[in-house]
Amino acid sequence: MLASTPSRPFIAAAVPWAVALVLGLTGAGLRAQPPAPGAARAEAAPPPAAAAKPHPRICLVLSGGGARGAAHVGVIKALEQMRVPVHCVAGTSMGAIVGAAYASGMSVAEMEAAIAAITFERLFTDEPPRALASMPRKADDYRSLAGPEFGLSASGLTAPKGVISGVALEAELRHLVKRQSPLHFDRLPIPFRAVATNLGDGTMYVFDRGHLPTAMRASMAVPALVAPLELNGKLLVDGGLSRNLPVDVARAMGADLVIAVNLGTPLLRPDEIQGIVGVSTQMINILSEQNVRLSLAELGPADVLIVPQLDGFSAGDFDNLPKAVPAGEAAVQRVAAHLAPHALPAAEYAALRAAQTAVAGAPQGTVDAIEVAGNQRVSAEVIRQSMSTQVGDALDPQQVDLDMRRIYGRGDVESVRPELRVVDGRQTLVVNVNEKSWGPTYARFGLALEGALGQQATFNLYANTRTTWVNRFGAEWRNDVALGYTNQLSTSLYQPLSPQQQFFVEPRIVYLNRPFDLYRGKVQIAEYRDVGYGGGADLGVNLGEYGELRIGGYVGRREFELVSGPASGVPVREATGIGLARASLRIDRLDSVSFTRSGYLLSLDAIASRSEFGASDDYTKFEGEARTALSSGVHTLRLALRGGYVPDPDSLPLYAQFQLGGFLNMSGYRQQQLMGPRYAYGRAVYQAKLVKLPLLEGVYAGMAFEAVDMPQLFRGSSRSLFQSGTAYLAADTPLGAAYFGYGYGVGGNQALYLFLGNPY
Repeated sequence: MLASTPSRPFIAAAVPWAVALVLGLTGAGLRAQPPAPGAARAEAAPPPAAAAKPHPRICLVLSGGGARGAAHVGVIKALEQMRVPVHCVAGTSMGAIVGAAYASGMSVAEMEAAIAAITFERLFTDEPPRALASMPRKADDYRSLAGPEFGLSASGLTAPKGVISGVALEAELRHLVKRQSPLHFDRLPIPFRAVATNLGDGTMYVFDRGHLPTAMRASMAVPALVAPLELNGKLLVDGGLSRNLPVDVARAMGADLVIAVNLGTPLLRPDEIQGIVGVSTQMINILSEQNVRLSLAELGPADVLIVPQLDGFSAGDFDNLPKAVPAGEAAVQRVAAHLAPHALPAAEYAALRAAQTAVAGAPQGTVDAIEVAGNQRVSAEVIRQSMSTQVGDALDPQQVDLDMRRIYGRGDVESVRPELRVVDGRQTLVVNVNEKSWGPTYARFGLALEGALGQQATFNLYANTRTTWVNRFGAEWRNDVALGYTNQLSTSLYQPLSPQQQFFVEPRIVYLNRPFDLYRGKVQIAEYRDVGYGGGADLGVNLGEYGELRIGGYVGRREFELVSGPASGVPVREATGIGLARASLRIDRLDSVSFTRSGYLLSLDAIASRSEFGASDDYTKFEGEARTALSSGVHTLRLALRGGYVPDPDSLPLYAQFQLGGFLNMSGYRQQQLMGPRYAYGRAVYQAKLVKLPLLEGVYAGMAFEAVDMPQLFRGSSRSLFQSGTAYLAADTPLGAAYFGYGYGVGGNQALYLFLGNPY
C-alpha cells in the first residue's frame, strides 16, 4: 500500500451546525459491517462477463469529506491524464456524488463546470423563491414566527428529522448524472456503488440499483442537517457513519486493485481543542479515524492510497468547490510512479473513455401525462396545480426542479421527487411525494421585541397552530395567540371552494387587547387599553403566485379603558360598535420581507364603516403601499411609499386615525406618536450585506431616510412634515430578524433601538 503525505488537521467552524456537518461527512462508525444490497426496484443485474480480463480490474474508492470532496474531481482528472483506467467506483457521501457523476458518463470537464455552479445556498435551500410561494405562506412571513414548524398531536410536539428536507440537494444531484431512470448500477458506463447508513441499526446500506440521485442524496444525508431518506421502511443517512472509505465494497465488486482517496481529518492537537465545539469535533474525529483505520487495514501491498492535502479547506465550504480540485491533482502526482504501470496505450484508453461517456443526455420531448404518487391527505389536483409544468409542455428539467420546490413550499410534504416513465408509449412525469409524518397539525412560535432604550420597551410572545387538509378541498384551520404588549386570540378557517383553490372564503373570530396611546408633540397625554372583539368573513380569489383579492365584512365592538392621563379633554368613547365592509388587493413578489433584495409589493385597502352594519360611526377610509428593491452585488436600495386618505376627515373617529412611529416606521418617534386623518409617507433604505450565514439571510448594515406629511390631530405645533434618519446593524437569526440601530426624528426625537421581529 502506497500513500501520499497526510493533510494537517481540519478545524471545524465554531457553530453548532458544523458539528453535525462534520459528523455526517466524515463518518463515525466503529465496526465494519458486511455490505447490504440495495432494495430499490430496477432491472436485473447483467450476468458476469466470461472473458478473461487482460488488465487488473481497478476500482476507485472515494471517501466522504463534504466540500473537501471536490478534490476527488482533481484525482480523476489526474488519473485521466495518466491514462489509468477505472473499471468500478464505490463512494461515500461527497465521494458518492463525484463517483456517481463519473460513473454515469460525465467527463471531467463537465464535472468541473458542474461543481463551479454549486453553492451552499443552491444545495440547502428547499423552499422555492419567495415570489413563487402561495399567498397563505407569504402571509406567514409578516408574522413574527420563527424557528422550525413542529408537529402537534395528543402526544405532544414532534420536530422535523432535519433542518432541511433535501429537495434542493436532490435537484442539484439530478444535474450531475446522465442516467435518470432506475437501473442496476452495474449497467452504468462504470459500475458503481453508493454507501449510506441504516439509522435503525447502524449498519452499512449499499445502493447497487435504483435512481442514482436518490442513492447520492441518501449517502450525503448529513444527520440533523439533512432529513434521512425513507426507503422500504428504512431511514438512511450519511454513509460516513458506517463506512467512510468503503474498500470492502470495492472488493465485493471484483476489484483486483484499489485506488483509495481518503479525505479524513486527523486528530486535533491538545492546544487546538477549544471549548465544547472543539471537544465535540475531537470526539467525532476519533470515531472517524477508527472507522477509516479499519478500511485502511484492508488495503493490500499493490493498492494505492491517495490523501490530498486540504489544509484550511472547510468541509462546509460549498461556495468554493473548484479550489479543492488542484489538491486532488497534486496528490496523484505524488504517487504517479506507482500508478504509471497501470496506464493504457493512448488509443486503448481513448476508446475506453469514449465508450464510458457515450450515454444519452438530459431527458427531452413533451410531458404527455402527470401522475402523483404517495399522496394520502393532499389532493393530487392541488399538487398538479402547483406546478408550472403542465401536460403538453416541452420537458424542461430545470422547470421540473423548480416545480418540486413549489410543491414542497406548500408545507404539506417532507420530500418530493420527480420520475420519468414511459407508460403506454406516453412520457409520464410521476411526482412522488412523502407527506409530512408530523402533520397534519403544526405549531410555530415566535418572539418580537422593540426596545427604544431609555424610553419604552415592548415584547410579544407568539404561538400559531394550523390544521391542514380539513377536507378534500384543502381547508386550513388556523389559530393565533399573542401575549405581551399586544394580547390577541384569533381563529380562522381558510376554505378553498374547488380543488384548484382559486376561490376561497375565510371566516374568522378575533379578540384583541392592545395599547392606544395619544401624544401632543413629544408628550404622551393619555394611555388607553383598546379591547376589541368580533367576527367577519372574506370572499377571495387567488391571483396565482402573484397575490389575492378579497372582499368581506366585520362586525364587533371596541372598548377603551383609561390607564393614565386626563379623563377629560380627550374625545375617546368607552365603547364603540364596529361594522365594516372592506375590499383589499395584495400583490406580493418580494424575495424577502426583512432583507428585500428584489421584487415588488402593492397593497390597496378600502374600508367603509356604516351604521347599517352596526357601526357607531360612518366613515370611508383608503390606504395603500408600494415597495420595491434594486440590488447590485452586496448593495441594495429599498424604496417604499405609503399613504392614507379619508374623503371626509371630520367623519373619522379618534380610534380610526392613522398612526406612525417606531423603528423604520418613522424611527426616532415612539410607537403611535404621530396621528392624523391622512398621511403620505416615503422611505429609502440602503443596505449592504456584510457576512453570509449558512441557512440564514446574513448580516447587514443599513441607513434609512423617512419622511411623512401628516397633519397632527393633537397639535403640539403647526408642523405636518416630519423626517427621520436611521443607521443600523441587522442579522437574520433563528429567532427572526434582529436589529440594533439609532433613529433621529426632526424636533429632537431620538431613540436607540434593539429590535427583534418584522418592522414592516
